[in-house]
Amino acid sequence: MNKVLTKHGLIELPAFMPDATYGSIKAISFNDAKESGVNEIVTTTLHIEEKIGSIYIKEIGGINKFFKWDRPILTDSGGWQVFSLINNSKNNKNIISSLGCSFINPINGKSSLLTPESSQIIQNNIGSDIVTVLDNPILGDVSYSERKECVRINTNWAERSKKKFIEINNLVNMESFKFDSNYTVGEKRPLIGSVIQGGNDFELRKLSAQQLIELDFDMYNFGGMPLHTKETWRTESKKGFYHEMLHFVSELIPNNKIKYAMGVGQPEDIAYCVDFGWHMFDTVLPTRNARHGYIYVSQGQSKGEPTRSYKNLSYDILHLKAERYKLDQRPLDETCECICCKTVTRAYLRHLLRINELAGLRLATIHNLNFYSKWMKKLVVPTVNLTQLAK
Repeated sequence: MNKVLTKHGLIELPAFMPDATYGSIKAISFNDAKESGVNEIVTTTLHIEEKIGSIYIKEIGGINKFFKWDRPILTDSGGWQVFSLINNSKNNKNIISSLGCSFINPINGKSSLLTPESSQIIQNNIGSDIVTVLDNPILGDVSYSERKECVRINTNWAERSKKKFIEINNLVNMESFKFDSNYTVGEKRPLIGSVIQGGNDFELRKLSAQQLIELDFDMYNFGGMPLHTKETWRTESKKGFYHEMLHFVSELIPNNKIKYAMGVGQPEDIAYCVDFGWHMFDTVLPTRNARHGYIYVSQGQSKGEPTRSYKNLSYDILHLKAERYKLDQRPLDETCECICCKTVTRAYLRHLLRINELAGLRLATIHNLNFYSKWMKKLVVPTVNLTQLAK
């Protein structure tokens, strides 16, 4: 299995990262995450800055020390949270421009500005193992010229982000930015990923990828929600997850680069993406779904609910709050050895979730993360040489 070396250890590919959005994985401790097989996490730059403060984290010795998490951490740029705020707000002071993103902070009412440079400074203060450039998603039904302008800004921000990254990491020239032949650079400096944008437009995705590849980054990320609302020209794919677009974008990225499908996703979607070269994934689904009683289990473990599958891999879903589980004395999954499956019944966990008891939220989350950890071990990234990523 291919591996990526970082300052805080190896990332085995393919890798799934649960979201520690506000500096924690909801309902569980980081030790619970470790016990569930989690090896790497992603946390949110903007929320960390707002809720905790990156300078404070730097003073305390970095995010790993603060969390007491001795494994890899990836940070996003903070951009997605800002864009969601700007696009869902009627406040005309919330705007996106070539400079960056200016917005009224909903927490304290103060004017804030996030730029490609400030995002890199915040992530450097945090001390993450993998940082992300500020990107410009295409949101909503806008014209082609507006979408193209989004891609132009996205590329400009990536270039400025890399320049700041080189400066704050004391990389004196471009050669010192490069990966070395045995891929030990991840121990020496953070890795940096840019984000391919373009919405659901194949032409613009290609343009974005070409421009970012020319700039040269360690990692290339799929940005924006990979969803579509109709059958597409390649296959009669079901509505929802945009298989063709993920396949198309993966083929644009050199195979000697790390490929990160942001926000993907359901187990079968991750399996599909791994087949087509994607290496890393993150989503809130296993943790959020757990808190709502949506439980991932091995095939044959559900009670009259449909099986989901991809090729030879299958699993079932328990909608645990349903009446059919009220008297069910079995564990969630009789093939699972997690603390949830070893200590409580479906009936009792259903009760805990229905009354929103914290113990139930914790146990369900632990189980779903266990399921994802075991699912990832079943997947194999197509063989590529990740030891010479810069070549």
